[in-house]
Amino acid sequence: MMRLRPLDDQQLPNLTDVQRVALQPHATRLDSEFAPLMQRLAALGNLTEVTRNSSALLEKDNVSGALYVDNEIELAPAEAMHLRIFYPQWEHGYALEEHDACSGGKRHSLQFFDRYGNMMHKIMLGEDGDIASFRQLVSDHAAAEQLAPHLVHPLDSATGTGDDSLGRIDVDALRAEWAHTHNHEDFIQRQEAFDRQRLRKLRLAGKAFAYQVANDSARVILQRMTEFGTSIMAQVGNAGIVQAYYGKIKNIRVKDSRLKIMNAGFRMQLREDHIDSVWVAKKPTTDGIITSLELFNRQGTHIASFLSKKSNGQPEPREWREAIMRLMPIFGV
Repeated sequence: MMRLRPLDDQQLPNLTDVQRVALQPHATRLDSEFAPLMQRLAALGNLTEVTRNSSALLEKDNVSGALYVDNEIELAPAEAMHLRIFYPQWEHGYALEEHDACSGGKRHSLQFFDRYGNMMHKIMLGEDGDIASFRQLVSDHAAAEQLAPHLVHPLDSATGTGDDSLGRIDVDALRAEWAHTHNHEDFIQRQEAFDRQRLRKLRLAGKAFAYQVANDSARVILQRMTEFGTSIMAQVGNAGIVQAYYGKIKNIRVKDSRLKIMNAGFRMQLREDHIDSVWVAKKPTTDGIITSLELFNRQGTHIASFLSKKSNGQPEPREWREAIMRLMPIFGV
């Protein structure tokens, strides 16, 4: 089983993620046309997918590379996972071979970064993966010039998600669109889009559709769903990719403000000390109201979200709806 790399603010603070990787002795810079590379991943065997932002990480084992061909849901008997990719946000890519201290062998990965050098997505070759195919893929998609890592300036907090940096929102149009009944598939696609104005829209949607709850609400809900054995949908994303896991939560650990889900084959890590606000959002669909829990950091950036796992034509599970309703709203903030 792959180890869940901790979300750590202290490791090499003067370097961006992409610079740390590029300085490794066996790192190969990839050509910036990433979609053709990703569509060849089926030849590599089972993969481990890792999507992250500065406050959350979602990791899934035994994923088929064929997922990238059609960007569709990969179904399994008891669980599923899904990726929604936004390639224009992918700026840097590297292939890496590194020593694995646990097994004594080599770890092979593809790692992708945004324009600011932040890691967005990592793909690791499984233990039974085809190393020869991996190396051929890297050779075919290596950049013509293997330059030393250039300076990548970190995102200026002044250009983050503050109200002044974003366009105006037509509140009446927002509320009319929110009240409009969408079908289930359309709703899921809208949820997966990375929206820099997501927090502002929640604040303006009206208390019938969105309200703030306590910052520990994610932990409360996840523990309740573990007790009930209820399947959920967990999402972690960034501007370049959103990864969603559908299934049961079986093992939760909390230590030093780190909430960890440690299922067999699926892991998630959440920095609870980064959470600045949590919102309940209610959206009408043709299958009834769908309720989500939305987490944001101090910059107003979306960290993660949790929804109930449901089938088309079916309402939300009662235990999910009742657990959400028990969260006390915080009004007037």
